[in-house]
Amino acid sequence: MLDAPVISARGVGKRYGDGRQDIVVLSGLDLTVMSGEWLAIVGASGSGKSTLLNLLGGLDVPSAGDVAVSGRLFRDMNERERSLWRNQNLGFVFQMHHLLPEFSALENVAMPARIGGLTKFAAEERAKDLLDRLGLSERISHRPAALSGGERQRVAIARALVNEPACVLMDEPTGNLDPATADQVLEAMQTFRPYKTAFVVVTHDPDIAQRMDRLQILQSGRLENP
Repeated sequence: MLDAPVISARGVGKRYGDGRQDIVVLSGLDLTVMSGEWLAIVGASGSGKSTLLNLLGGLDVPSAGDVAVSGRLFRDMNERERSLWRNQNLGFVFQMHHLLPEFSALENVAMPARIGGLTKFAAEERAKDLLDRLGLSERISHRPAALSGGERQRVAIARALVNEPACVLMDEPTGNLDPATADQVLEAMQTFRPYKTAFVVVTHDPDIAQRMDRLQILQSGRLENP
């Protein structure tokens, strides 16, 4: 059930340059993401989709406007506070899985929970449950090099969910996968539909877009309805 905003962006702008030759990527953008909502953001290459995701996740700072996650404005936090708030309230899945190669699937998934303060036992129990739900219970001891592309991306999804975040931000999560493997990843994601975690997915993949609750198009620096 949708009941509260987990992400709120108001008047967000992003420009790059020295003031004399600026490139405006986003301008006056507004967005509200509700608890449990699944949102797809599509747009042409270079339209600013990844930039927007970085701003929503507090990985970059807007040139104008404000972003709030779970009721707190990023601009009111210092870098350490932003990092802690991200750890507890947001999960990230990128086109490249960014798993640490020297650690097992279980260790990769448990790591954010350990950073967040859980004991090793509690973090690994939570990680095991997520990997099991994503069909990876037999692969928990494998390192990323021993996993297929789809398995690595499912491990990345489990890692994003391990701290039970308010929202998971996904940047082209199936972009490096063949259609059959991408479909497996999308089916795995659906197991988390009953939960209150929101998903914001930047994508070119129409199969992802049609499985979301809502679609927004990013063009001319703003989000529009299709």
